[in-house]
This record gives sequence, structure tokens and C-alpha cells, in this order.
Amino acid sequence: MDQRPIVARRGIGNRSDSATLPMRDQADFSSCLTIPICSDGICHPPSHAIREAVDRSNASVLGFLLQEVDLDAMPRPADERLAEALAPLRIKLDMLIDMIGRLSYRDVELPPVCEVMLGPTEIAWCSKKPRQRGDWLRIQLYFHSTFREPVVLIAEVSGCVELAGGEGYRIVADLADMPENIAERLARVALLAQRHQRVRQTVRTARMGEA
Repeated sequence: MDQRPIVARRGIGNRSDSATLPMRDQADFSSCLTIPICSDGICHPPSHAIREAVDRSNASVLGFLLQEVDLDAMPRPADERLAEALAPLRIKLDMLIDMIGRLSYRDVELPPVCEVMLGPTEIAWCSKKPRQRGDWLRIQLYFHSTFREPVVLIAEVSGCVELAGGEGYRIVADLADMPENIAERLARVALLAQRHQRVRQTVRTARMGEA
């Protein structure tokens, strides 16, 4: 990823005809996702204890998300009769897991869906609320519609641009350091989510073309 500083920033309240003009080019980000996201301001840079707590939480959430992916990728029985016999059991287990998940998180409301640009060291998204450069944020990303546990990122705002037409603000922030193993898991989850979204979009486009 390009490590050069972001240039030509505009202060909050200055409109830009191009939301990405003062930000990095989209190609500089590893993933472009459309997922629920919310952010809360924190008064000061997070302490070592807070970062450790966030890392533990993220390790658990990312481990669960990737476990589901890895289970789906496991080889299936070569015996067609065995595979056919196990299919109803697999369907029932999937239904049970989905039901338990929905009951467990029925009181958890997901934040609005937003396009998120995510890279190894930065994140960018649109928000209704402006942020000042230097603000510290606690950002929550929700990758699973049923398992509503967020991946939490700590970041420092490095740019904020007001969008044309009163559409809110485009914010870019520098991510706080995280352990390498967690960063790798996050990158994998983000890339898988991006891939699935692109496949769904391709299918929708094809169906619209057939209509």
C-alpha cells in the first residue's frame, strides 16, 4: 500500500464535487465492502489495556467467522450415498444454528449499511456526522447478518470531506496497530466478504438482463 501522506485535504465544511478527491485512490485499498458500520468518538488515544481487550475480542470474532468458511471448504464424502444421507442432517444443523443465532441477537440492531474501503493501515467510509482530523474513533464492522458481533477497529481520523448535496461526510482514518495474526485474519474475512458481494452482484445483474 502506498505509504505517502494524504495530500490536498480539505477542512470540514468545505464541499467537494468529488468525494474521493482529497482521499487515497480506491485502488490503494485492499477491499471495498458494503456492510453495516458505526463509529464512536473516544476522548484520547486508547490505552494498552483497551487495545489488548479489543485484540482479544477481534481474535474471537474473526476466528468464528473464518471457522464457518473453513467448514464449508472442507472436502465432502466421495461416496454419493453417504453424502446424500448426510445432506438432511446438514440442513437441519444449519437451520438450528441459524435459529439460535437469531434468537441470541434479536435485540441487537445493526447500524446502517455503508460502502467501506479497507486497507492494511487505513479505512474510509461515509458518515452523517463530521469528524475532526486527529479524532480517535472506535469503529465497529459487522460482517455477518446473524452473528452480530462486530470487528472493532481503533483509528485516528486523518481527513474529512463534506459530500455534495448534503449526503454527509467521507472520512478516512489511520488504523491503530494490531497483532499480525489478527490483521491477516481481518484481511482474509474482508476479501471473502468482498468476493461474495461481487458474486451476488453479478448474479443480480445477470437476472436483470434476462428479465
